[in-house]
Amino acid sequence: MISKLLPSNRPNPRQLLASIKEMAWSCLHGLRRQLQAPSSIAVLLFVIYFIVGMLIFSDYGISTDERIEHRTSLANYTYVMERFMLASDHDSVRHTVWHTPNLMDWHDRYYGVALQTITVFVEHLRNFEMSSREIFLMRHAFTFINYFIGTVFFYLILRRRFGDSFVPVVGVLFLILYPRFFGESFYNIKDILFFSWCIIASYFTLRWLEDERKHAFIIPAAITLAVATNTRILGISILMLACGFAFLQGIITKGALRHNIKKCIHLILLTFASYVVITPFTWENPIKNTIDTFFHFLWFQPWWGTHFYMGEMITREVPWHYIPVWMGVTVPLLYIVMFFVGFAAIIYVGIKHTKWHLYDLFFFAMFTCTLLGYILLRISMYEGWRHAYSIFLPFLYIAVYGLYRSYKFYSRSGKITKISFVGVVSGYLLYLLVWIVVYHPYQYVYFNLVGRRVAQQNFALDYWYVSNADLARYALNHTDEPFVTIAAGSFNHHFVYILTDEEQARFAFTCRDTADFYIRGSRLSYEWQRYYQGPDFRELATIEVDGMRIAALYQRVLPFTVDIDTAAWGNLVEFRSNGNYNFHHMNDSNPDTKWSTGRPQAAGDYLIFVFREAVNYNYIRLNNGRLRSDYPRGLAIYTSNNGYTWHNAPIAFNSAQSHYVFESEAYHFIKLVTTDYSPRYWWSIAEMSFGYALAN
Repeated sequence: MISKLLPSNRPNPRQLLASIKEMAWSCLHGLRRQLQAPSSIAVLLFVIYFIVGMLIFSDYGISTDERIEHRTSLANYTYVMERFMLASDHDSVRHTVWHTPNLMDWHDRYYGVALQTITVFVEHLRNFEMSSREIFLMRHAFTFINYFIGTVFFYLILRRRFGDSFVPVVGVLFLILYPRFFGESFYNIKDILFFSWCIIASYFTLRWLEDERKHAFIIPAAITLAVATNTRILGISILMLACGFAFLQGIITKGALRHNIKKCIHLILLTFASYVVITPFTWENPIKNTIDTFFHFLWFQPWWGTHFYMGEMITREVPWHYIPVWMGVTVPLLYIVMFFVGFAAIIYVGIKHTKWHLYDLFFFAMFTCTLLGYILLRISMYEGWRHAYSIFLPFLYIAVYGLYRSYKFYSRSGKITKISFVGVVSGYLLYLLVWIVVYHPYQYVYFNLVGRRVAQQNFALDYWYVSNADLARYALNHTDEPFVTIAAGSFNHHFVYILTDEEQARFAFTCRDTADFYIRGSRLSYEWQRYYQGPDFRELATIEVDGMRIAALYQRVLPFTVDIDTAAWGNLVEFRSNGNYNFHHMNDSNPDTKWSTGRPQAAGDYLIFVFREAVNYNYIRLNNGRLRSDYPRGLAIYTSNNGYTWHNAPIAFNSAQSHYVFESEAYHFIKLVTTDYSPRYWWSIAEMSFGYALAN
């Protein structure tokens, strides 16, 4: 009986295959619908963006302010951890304390760096033995991660306003694909960090305002507001705006005014307490030092330099149109158009329908108050509009709102119009993506289609000299010399910290008169027309972005070809001097070791080299390494075959107090003599070469 029943219970193979096929198609269809959902696309977008950021953060140079920010971070960290660090068994940890400025005496003590001290904690875990490149690459990755988190919270803001639609996805693309912020999100650890936490704080503040009883989000709102305010004191404006809205809500809602005032006081006290906890500078006198910090930045005094704007050099006291003009030439034109549409739409909807959405009104007020605040209070700014980056948050929200209203309008106008609008927006975003890829990693000098026509002659370009590290690497990779000297502007030496230890060991900074290479940045773009390099240098490499020249590398030109004799030192049998006899440092390929007089050089200081076999070198190279001013004053060269009778070898060519070509015949002895004195500088030689100067 059982054997008869078994066959009938077996499934039909065709039915089984049909069921499997139906299930497979059902799963694929469900997966396709899920992947087409805006939220799923947003998740995929964020995953791709994060992976890309973590792959390319090491491609960027270093700005002039990053070293100072690192010192400020160390000052704050050691102020808190000094006793613990001094008790450490590691010499490098104690050494960090001894060489870090005291926070209360540090000129940048007003700058909050609570977030940045996280990276110092990582250094502490490594016993402060990380190389400079490791330190700053870590800080670059940290800056990007904060910005990435900010983009996520911007999406959350848009999603709460526009729902699970494609508007929040496109809005995030607006933020991610803004080239300037894309580039700066890897190294601008001040302004981009502040912008990112303004987004985060705005999200929790809005959630606090949405909650009628205002209990649920008061703690995260207070903490994020404190972090934003610590990063830049102007973060307090979000707190003031939130309390203003809560006060208005209390007036509109019957019987809620007293309750809302009470909740505002709670938010203010919690924010202030959180701010004090994460700001060591305020610990000695919380109220006074907080007020001092506010007015320090409101009327910023320490920076007395000038910067380039609208074709003129101006001071930090900028004209009223400074922010609108800078935004007008550096923000993508599509964003600007959508902003004006959104700005007008918010006013129109509010007046005609007397219906204001909390988010729309909040960001409308944030943009208006921020812009008017910068203009009316005459807040100091310099070098681009980075000090006002927080205004880009409400600007971008209003632009996304304008995009939303435009899409609804064109959707009612017909399918073709709707598709055309979507095509224009998609095409523009694709254009920005291609621009970012093509000009990587110099996206931070982006100007829009109008701005780039006038940028070179009217605006600062790479004002932080971020691109100069690439030119230094180019110089090192295009010379056979084991050690060279590089000249850069007075603001320009910072890029050494992003180079590897091997790269740093191969060059020293010096003045342009004695340098092998010269790097010219573009803090002032008009410099290209003001200065002529002269015949001693030729242009070796330039960095151009979208037709704008942002930096250049020049190499010293010698009117002859040099043939170095690497066997010269093997032929040397004796060395004499009126001072230091340790000549081996002149030929050890180490720029940090040197021969030196050990005192200020005097007329008559000499070096004598004796060769086993007669030589006829007519070229010597004296490289004084990192001691840029220790070159010989008034050098004279003599040759001899017996060491008694000396013949003057007239110097035919002297370049950069380093390359000497002289007239000579075969000799066994050569003597170098200073004919002048220096009351301050020694005569030092890190590396010395003998060879032949051959006519080109």
